[in-house]
Amino acid sequence: MSNLGFQSVCHLFDTHPNVSVERAFLPDPDEIEEYARAGVPVISYETKTPIGEFDIIAISLAFEDDYFNIPKILELAKVPVLASKRGIGKRAAFDPIVMAGGVACSLNPEPIAGFIDLFILGEAEGALHAFIDRLCELGQESGTREARLAGFDSLPFTYIPSLYEVEYDGVGIKSFVPKEGAKARIVATKNLDLDKFDIPRSYIYTPDTAFKETYLTEVERGCGRGCRFCAAGFLYLPPRNRAVEKVNEVVAVGAEVSGKVGLVGAAVSEYPDIKEVVEAGLAKGAAITLSSLRLDSLDAPFLLSLKEAGYKTVTMAPEAGTERLRAVINKGMTDSEILSTVEIVTEAGFTKIKLYFLIGLPSETDADAEAIATLALKVRSQMKSGMLHLSINPFVPKPFTPFQFHPFEEAGTIDVRIAAIKGALKKERGITIKALSSKEAMVQAYLSRADRRANEFILEAAETSPKRAMKRWMKNDKLVTDSIYRTATEQEILPWDMIEHGLDKSYLWGEYKKGLEEKLTPPCVVGSCTRCGVCIG
Repeated sequence: MSNLGFQSVCHLFDTHPNVSVERAFLPDPDEIEEYARAGVPVISYETKTPIGEFDIIAISLAFEDDYFNIPKILELAKVPVLASKRGIGKRAAFDPIVMAGGVACSLNPEPIAGFIDLFILGEAEGALHAFIDRLCELGQESGTREARLAGFDSLPFTYIPSLYEVEYDGVGIKSFVPKEGAKARIVATKNLDLDKFDIPRSYIYTPDTAFKETYLTEVERGCGRGCRFCAAGFLYLPPRNRAVEKVNEVVAVGAEVSGKVGLVGAAVSEYPDIKEVVEAGLAKGAAITLSSLRLDSLDAPFLLSLKEAGYKTVTMAPEAGTERLRAVINKGMTDSEILSTVEIVTEAGFTKIKLYFLIGLPSETDADAEAIATLALKVRSQMKSGMLHLSINPFVPKPFTPFQFHPFEEAGTIDVRIAAIKGALKKERGITIKALSSKEAMVQAYLSRADRRANEFILEAAETSPKRAMKRWMKNDKLVTDSIYRTATEQEILPWDMIEHGLDKSYLWGEYKKGLEEKLTPPCVVGSCTRCGVCIG
């Protein structure tokens, strides 16, 4: 419920005069079996209407792990799970259109193409009202369900999987061909002028959710630093900032509603007016939190303002333990710069620091991984007191990043390296470690770059569990193993190649090669830069 994308979509639907929007949620895991046993459908929050009775079921997908909930909620809604089974026979007049959007499927919708009738790809602001207008037009026309769905294909940002034929060649794709009349490419929406639309915020505020009692709002979108592993950094190019006057207005509302305001964005600490926004929040008596802090954007006055605003834990992301590996990922900061920042943080009075690291990055060695422990010890020593929290996650290759071509690291290697880090720090007081398991990350790695053939895996995983399904498929299906552990080429057809985000595939390939050569690329200069293709396309 805290997700700003979900809330913004609800708001955009709700502000259209021809739409009534209601929310629905998958029941908690311990309740799903009871729903199924009793034959009770999932109902909307507002009017308690079974969601299968709505014209549209719109699903918001932020992470690959969300995919397993699609079969579950559709089954409970008594709607056919497979798109190909909807609108057949007696159901022809009743089955809703099942559509989806969000970051995960804007990167790669193919793993769930068999469940979804229609995707809206990209940023919702520039798409939803046009989609609704088209929906209203089609509602006045007679025709089959297939014809109605095809009627949405005129919108550049819609992807209707049933309009495309995919032919496979082993682990790869031989051809991806639109059926007669369908568009060849899907152009994801990108809202270049953020101030044309309302600022995403906690339109619906509830303490019974993640980030409870925090009023969230987006201050900027995108990041031009070019970290080669980061999907958000590339998907949301170019970096864009909101007018500070509008941000301050929303912060004032949040201060009144909640007293605690969370500023959200890919690079919040680089928002040019961030200090003014924090000061404005302080003046309204609000506690302020930030979704991210970049090490080289912190200074003593800013940190003191954050401290005064109730900020308790400073979160930073070195990502790698060595300067060499940080060059590979295009995060060119030195150990001395990290330690200097830690010194500034501790002198500002902060006693809690959280560091994010990735394990299994391209060209990573055992020594690179062990250096995470060495760096952690140096940081903890620099702090003198307090707590240092380490978050270590396996690297998962993501579409539309330079590292989309790189394989997932062997699970056994990941486990050994994480164990080595934990072993080196287990006797150290004041350091905690939280690490995602390689098995969970392996599921994400498969779904991140999978094609339509992953539909069957998702169905099984939803029925049993993702880990159990992955164990069986890794043992019995070489296709899954190859998909996870192989290096892709620049020339091959990737499952998401039909989507246009403005990024030049050859640029991503070049950045991948530069990374392996440990070469840095400077941040993008919005407007005058022509490197990646976004600002010229």
